[in-house]
Amino acid sequence: MKKRALVLIVFLLCVRLASAAVTVKGRVFDKSTGQPMEYATVTVAALPDSAFVTGTVTQPDGTFELSLDAGRFGLTIQYMGYKNTLKKIHIDGSKNHIDIGSIYLVPDERLLAEVSVMADVSMYEMTLDKKVFNVGKDLATTAGNAIEVLENIPAVSVDVDGNVSLRGDEGVRILIDGKESGLSGMSTQDALRTVQADMIERVEVVTNPSVRYDAEGTAGIINIVLKKEKRQGINGVVNLRAGYPLQYGLGLSFNYRIKRFNWFVGYNYDHRSNVGEGVRKTKRYSDIIGTDTTFVQLTDQLTERSMLRNSHNFRFGTDYYISDNDVLSLAFVYRAATNRSHPVITYTDQYPLIDSSSYDVREEWWQENDPVYEVTLDYEKRFEQKDRSLKANIRFFHNAELSHSDISEYLYPSQMVPMYISAIAQRTSEDQSQRNLQATFDYVHPFAQKAVWEIGGKYTLRQVNSISRVENNIGGAWTPIPIYCYDFDYHEQIGALYSSLGNDWGRWSGQVGLRGELTDVKTILHNYAVGGGDSINGGRPYIDGFPSAYLNYSLSENDQMQVSYTRRIRRPRYRMLSPFRSYNDNRNIRMGNPALKPVYTDSYELGYLHFWDKATFSFTTYYRHSINTMQHYTYLDSVFQVYYSMPINFGTSNDFGLEAMMQGQVARWWNLNANCNFFRSIASGSINGRIYPTDSYVLFGRLMSKFSFKKGFDLQLTAHYMGPRVGALGKSRGEWWMDFAVSEDVFRGNGTITFNVRDVFGTRGHGGESWGDHFWQYSMQTWTKTTFTLNFSYRFNQQAGKRRKNDMNDNGDNGSDGDDGEEYF
Repeated sequence: MKKRALVLIVFLLCVRLASAAVTVKGRVFDKSTGQPMEYATVTVAALPDSAFVTGTVTQPDGTFELSLDAGRFGLTIQYMGYKNTLKKIHIDGSKNHIDIGSIYLVPDERLLAEVSVMADVSMYEMTLDKKVFNVGKDLATTAGNAIEVLENIPAVSVDVDGNVSLRGDEGVRILIDGKESGLSGMSTQDALRTVQADMIERVEVVTNPSVRYDAEGTAGIINIVLKKEKRQGINGVVNLRAGYPLQYGLGLSFNYRIKRFNWFVGYNYDHRSNVGEGVRKTKRYSDIIGTDTTFVQLTDQLTERSMLRNSHNFRFGTDYYISDNDVLSLAFVYRAATNRSHPVITYTDQYPLIDSSSYDVREEWWQENDPVYEVTLDYEKRFEQKDRSLKANIRFFHNAELSHSDISEYLYPSQMVPMYISAIAQRTSEDQSQRNLQATFDYVHPFAQKAVWEIGGKYTLRQVNSISRVENNIGGAWTPIPIYCYDFDYHEQIGALYSSLGNDWGRWSGQVGLRGELTDVKTILHNYAVGGGDSINGGRPYIDGFPSAYLNYSLSENDQMQVSYTRRIRRPRYRMLSPFRSYNDNRNIRMGNPALKPVYTDSYELGYLHFWDKATFSFTTYYRHSINTMQHYTYLDSVFQVYYSMPINFGTSNDFGLEAMMQGQVARWWNLNANCNFFRSIASGSINGRIYPTDSYVLFGRLMSKFSFKKGFDLQLTAHYMGPRVGALGKSRGEWWMDFAVSEDVFRGNGTITFNVRDVFGTRGHGGESWGDHFWQYSMQTWTKTTFTLNFSYRFNQQAGKRRKNDMNDNGDNGSDGDDGEEYF
């Protein structure tokens, strides 16, 4: 009896073992490049009847994982543009885990053209946590620069000085290849005008970043990813461009992949000139306290500015594949840029109380050199365990902005009198230099079934020195003006550690995390303290905690929702703290504020994402609560009749917003992309003891329509709108403009000619009103006039399109490169 029972138990165990699910995993590579392939389709069919069993797609590192019972199966691995590969396996159930190893897919040359056509649909890639803009798909940005690329990104706006806003908030963090870079400039992002669009692969916008990212940026993060090819052999791209107003340039990008080494090199030259103009009308009222609104001075100011930019960008480096799972990368960037500007400012003054007037002409010849060099070392390791990885990075860059100018000013009794009353000769110089060192590490460790733990850290050291000098020519001798001469040092150290924990529960998934940052900022103003010593501010480290939380829910395969929360910071930039005072317009002077405090923001978002076969729709509602908000404050020095503008901490703000984005294929020949952002901003703060409550509504959006009339021939129209906005001490006007572009492929698809027109009707301009004690101002500025550009791009050993995700259940025959042999496990 005992023997029968024992036999029965053994039999049942054997049956149980045979029927237990077995985990099957493998990894898919591109045979031509050796790179892992994401989104490759793995379809499983039972043998010998070929009945469909299950399927999946590969992860970013090329891995896949399936759960199968014992039996004979055929695994078909597919990727659009590649030959199918068939892998036959026989599972006897004796093992719980089976690794079938590496699988290599071979490109199918017959399908490459089809891949290119199908890929054109996706200009944007939308997910719940970020939006990705593929630069090469937007005809309007061809022959443009990084600033013009950002102007075409949904929810992003750029002013005439190159300052970038996201959802109406200037507290946005600009990264290049995921890190702070010298290419983005020292004080504003205006330096991005020297980064050409053909250097950029894509732009990623993250409005509610997780703790893995820096906490800097109350509005979020914009990451500009530069191009770097990894295909086997030699391949590259050549770009030639020209336009009006006078501009021309050259872009070269080459890649050479052989065995474990991948070498890449790029060069870009850009010559660009343009003419901008601005008007300003100022009324200065009586200093008498009370209801007297009589203005004592009326000034009409006209500025005409011609500008010229020359820039050379070099980038080269190598990737060394230590093994299939270990990559070491070294990259070097050098930029040499020269900027010239020739503004001519005329002031027409009227003094109605004394019936007098004057006419003043101020002219400046300004030049700046902006050298940058940058070195980056990256290491990435992927473990055998799925999704487990380690990344480390060290980056150092040094950049400088070295400028000088000569100024002449003539005062006339009126515009009709050619003889001037007095003349002034001045000169300025400003030398700024920055050293920046960054070191990061990020480790991802999956555990249990679908849980993920992340940990990482970052250290940043930033040192900036600025020496400024303004001098008057008095009797042939140059005499400094003390309030405009300074030697200023800025030291910043930030150390950060973060950790997050995520899990997946079927339709639900979530992540919580915490980032801690230790900040130490010190400023030194040399020889400005009492007795001629140094004036030192800061030097007191402070610690901040920045939590984040995300909860996702999949209503269906095509419908997803996410609710998220993050805490962010906007530290005053060096330029905001610097005592620097602009001097090209000596009646309207911008200056820094060493007393500025950081802005803290709590950001909440609720997002919805829906997929159709040929369209995607995203809807997000958001709320931001900020303290210590920054605002520019202008005041009048009535003694010298000079208007000073500086950033100040204003108070608190509450922003409520709605954002909608949609892209899709309306017809086979028509693609449409649209986005709209509407928000309400309620703010309250005090200036000089007076409370200023504000409540404003802002609407802005973009509509892009792309027509493909025949294969290789596209036409694109883009309309932009930016609504007006009201602040505590001013309001900005609304603006709209349109862009046009057309392109055609030549040389059997290896070349493309693109012609585009920016601001077709010449309607674009930044302007508005501002007011304060005893004055009112209206201003309007345009950076450039309507521009026309022609670009020619030639690719060799490349495809015009980008590989796209397959349909997991597509079993069409694309050719096979499989092995009919069957492996036993």
